[in-house]
Amino acid sequence: MTIRSNYPKGFDGVTIRGIPITQAHPGQVFWVSNATTLLPGQRGGSDGNKGTFDSPFSTIDYAIGQCTAGRGDIIFVKPGHAENVAAAAGIAADVAGVAIVGLGVGSARPTLSWTAAAATITVTAANVSFTNLRFVNNFADVVTMFSVSGAGDGLSFENCFFTDTSTILNALDFITLATGADDLSLRNCQVIGKSASNDAFITGVAHDRLTIANCQIQMDVAQTAVIGLIEATGNVTNVWIKDTFFRSNVDGALFIDLQGAACSGAVTNCYFSSIDVAGAVTAGFNFTGGHIFECYVAGEADSFGLVGGGTVYNNA
Repeated sequence: MTIRSNYPKGFDGVTIRGIPITQAHPGQVFWVSNATTLLPGQRGGSDGNKGTFDSPFSTIDYAIGQCTAGRGDIIFVKPGHAENVAAAAGIAADVAGVAIVGLGVGSARPTLSWTAAAATITVTAANVSFTNLRFVNNFADVVTMFSVSGAGDGLSFENCFFTDTSTILNALDFITLATGADDLSLRNCQVIGKSASNDAFITGVAHDRLTIANCQIQMDVAQTAVIGLIEATGNVTNVWIKDTFFRSNVDGALFIDLQGAACSGAVTNCYFSSIDVAGAVTAGFNFTGGHIFECYVAGEADSFGLVGGGTVYNNA
């Protein structure tokens, strides 16, 4: 006889098929799935269910509404789950401390698709995390995928995939931060933009503690307007961007454009690539007050450069 548990007493420290839950989440566990392949005795997903492994909810937004702020609840989303974000605040991450964790690998990971220009996931509570999920734009010029309010401190993404469906089904911006949305972190994430209309992956104003580690941020089509892939109009402090590959397929690319006069932090061991033509610009950084160490840039055909201490040393 198979015995399953909904972990009513929570757990502290676990890896699900190689995906680490890096925070301690001692709260309630809920399950979400609208997949049609079921085990014997399981129910199809419905928001009228109990939210257990065998009787899961069908939508992430409903599951968030069942969580309690600050308790450390986890929402597990089963492989094959597919859900549309069809309106502003189509999913509202408005309960603090909730972890939303997708199961599965590759294209079997849970997929959220944006199907309207104004569609958003809003983050208005602190310490929300998304792990192992696919985020896909499936409408022309989605204004922004994630809208993070000033109360959305501590937002984290781990092992997530952001992309466009095509050159015309795309996002303008992927993550928009309101002033005061601090402590954003992205780890082991992949971003593939496919449209000339792509602007910034992250755009904001003034923030503290921005961390990006082991990511790929790649815009494959030349932007109509050259805009920084990571962009902020104010001071961004205590930045650490490390071990990350940036690609912008345009001459004069801007990779990191932090426009404040009193930023701080470091960019370390990163790789930057722009269009591969003669005379292409190989330095696209605006980071006054910050430091850049051991980063490689490539743009002009058959050349590369090493960035350190604010200087580009190019072999051309």
